[in-house]
Order: sequence, then C-alpha cells, then structure tokens
Amino acid sequence: MGVERFPGLTVGVFVGTAAVNVLQWLVVGVLGQLERSPSGLHRDWWRSGTALFVQDGGFGGALLNLVFLLVLGTVAEQVLPRWRWLIQYFGVGLGVEFIAYGWQPVGGGNSIAVCGLAGGLAVSLWHREERLPDWTPIAVIIWSTAMFVTLWDRAWLPAVLGCALLVGPAKMLSARSIDLRRPVAVLPVAVGLVLAATANIHGAALILGTAAAASTPSATADRAVGIVRHGLRRRVSGRPCRGGSRRCGG
Repeated sequence: MGVERFPGLTVGVFVGTAAVNVLQWLVVGVLGQLERSPSGLHRDWWRSGTALFVQDGGFGGALLNLVFLLVLGTVAEQVLPRWRWLIQYFGVGLGVEFIAYGWQPVGGGNSIAVCGLAGGLAVSLWHREERLPDWTPIAVIIWSTAMFVTLWDRAWLPAVLGCALLVGPAKMLSARSIDLRRPVAVLPVAVGLVLAATANIHGAALILGTAAAASTPSATADRAVGIVRHGLRRRVSGRPCRGGSRRCGG
C-alpha cells in the first residue's frame, strides 16, 4: 500500500521549518536568538518553541531532519488524525525541550519532534495499521539507526554501517512476505531506552512519542468505533443500511 492521503499538515510544517533554516544561514545571529538556552526558562520564554524550527547540526543535520519530517510525517498522516499528528510532533517536541534544559541546555533542531512521530509510528506498526505504506518499516529502521548513532560525534560511518546491517535483511524478509511490523515497532523503543540512559534527548523523545501514541486509541480502533456508531444510528433511526442490507457497518 502507498500514500493515499495528501500530507498537507506535513508539507506546511516542512515549509515553515525549511524557511527558518534558510533564514538562519542567511542572517547572522538568528540561530542564537531562537535556539534553546537557559534563558528560555526565564525571560526568553519563546525559545522552547522556536528551538524546533532552527538547526544546530549544520547542513547535513538539517537535511536529515527535513527529509525525515517529510517521510515520517507523510506516513503518520495516513494513520493519525491531524490533531494527533500535532500532539506527536509539537506536543512531544515541546515536552522534550523542557527535559533538554537539564540534559542539553543549549541547542536546536526538529529531530526530537520527528522522534515523536517515529514513536507514534512504532505504535501503529505494533497494531499493524492497514493504511501504513509498505515502506514504513524501512523508514523507521533508518531513522532509529540515525538517532542511535547520535551517541558518537562523527556519526556518518556508524549510520551507514547500521543502515546496511538492518535495511538489507529487512528488504529481503519483506520480499518474502514476512511481516516485519511488530519487530520493527520495538526498535524505536529500544533505541530510546539506550539513548535516554545516556541523557540523550532523542531517547526521551522516542519514549515520550511512543507513550503518547500508546495512550490514545489506534486508527483501527477508531474506525471500528465509527462503524459501530454508524450501525447504531441506522438502527435507532429505522433507516435501512446502504444497499438495503439489514446488516449495518459491514
């Protein structure tokens, strides 16, 4: 299955974030004014939010974050209502910003918000949501690997090796029609626990994103409830179901 719903919310957030990123590279001082810093807990209250729109990881880090905002954001919009998407992205991102004041008081980037989406997708994979695109497990594997290698300063080589070790076998198993959704769903949680143990803010974001998604009904459950309610309304009103059938919601 592919993408069936246009990811308008994802595109909007991508454009806004990319615009601020371009501005920070063109105008000296923008990063310093908008990134997270201890003053965000006092007079510069806006920093907790604006830190999600600037990048402190250079061009490579910004590119990775923006690409996976598009990728994981698009997938998330296939299975989540938009209000839940906003919670997974901005709710988790803002929550982790306050954890970051203790772990990494200075910095900026939307990677923690993308981790919130990844945590939400981990729950969707566990529930085997039907509307997830077929390539969702591969995308989650790559992002989880990229977050894991933030344990090292020069992370490009470990990232490439990690992706090669995980993505290759995953593609082979998927080609043999082996369901990878639940095994892959465990990966962001496992990576999150390891990172959180080292006071890495991406670990907190993965765990909080998973917890936020797990505390709300899955898309499958939402659809089931909708079908039941639809059937009950039909029966109470006495109107026949679609096609004249006596069975509603089928």
